[in-house]
Amino acid sequence: MIPDVSILVVSYNTRDMTLACLTSVVEQTQGLTYEVRLIDNASTDDSFAAISDRFKEKPTFFLSESTANLGFAGANNRLAQEAKGKYLLLLNPDTVILDDAIGKLVAFAKSNPTNRIWGGRTQFANGVLNPTNCWGDMTLWTLFCS
Repeated sequence: MIPDVSILVVSYNTRDMTLACLTSVVEQTQGLTYEVRLIDNASTDDSFAAISDRFKEKPTFFLSESTANLGFAGANNRLAQEAKGKYLLLLNPDTVILDDAIGKLVAFAKSNPTNRIWGGRTQFANGVLNPTNCWGDMTLWTLFCS
C-alpha cells in the first residue's frame, strides 16, 4: 500500500531533539498512513544509535546513517528518491508534532491539490504562533516587495 505521506527527517547531532520529534510523530499522527525516512548526517553524538535503538522495530521507519555529512538539501534529496508516499513532508528534527498536525496538513493538501506546495505553521516553545511562517496569499505587490 502507498502511504499517504513520507516524513523525511535529517538528523545531525540532534539526538534528544530527534527522539522527541519522532516520538511525537508516532503519538500524534493517527488516521493516516505514513512512513518515516531518516538519515543521520554523520553525527558525532551517537544520534543514530539512540534513534535506531528506539525506532528500529517500527515497520514504517526507514533509518539510515551516512558516513559523510550530505548537508540538508543533499540528505533530503536522497530520502525523497526513496520515499513511497503520495506527499513528502520535510520535518526538521527540532519539531514536536502537536494536535494531529500532520493529519491536518495532509487533509489540507488533499483539499487544495493545485497548490502543489503546502506548509504547516509553527509555534514558539511557549505556544505562541510564529508569525514569520504564516503569510497571506501572494499578490503582485508582495511579489514586488520581496
